Amino acid sequence: MASDDELLRCYARDRSEEAFAELVRRHLRLVYFTAWRRTNGDGGLAEELAQQVFVTLAREAPRIERRSVLAGWLYVATRHAAAKAMRAEGRRRAREQAAFL
Repeated sequence: MASDDELLRCYARDRSEEAFAELVRRHLRLVYFTAWRRTNGDGGLAEELAQQVFVTLAREAPRIERRSVLAGWLYVATRHAAAKAMRAEGRRRAREQAAFL
């Protein structure tokens, strides 16, 4: 079984869909449940954030492969995406509240 580093390198170099699918399969639970916890149990938003994080992984793979452990990168990327989404939701609610008043 290939390591995460090998799969990421294979995807970054050859754009191997199989390698990327295996990375997603291995780490989807981590990303989804991290997003779910950070969004106060909003399953729909957690799914969107998980997709966002994996799209970012696909785009940034060549740079990420030279960095640290993939699971750590995914965790931090998910936390940042969730924080950004929650800030945007708070601003939206504030605008709606102001418009209502």
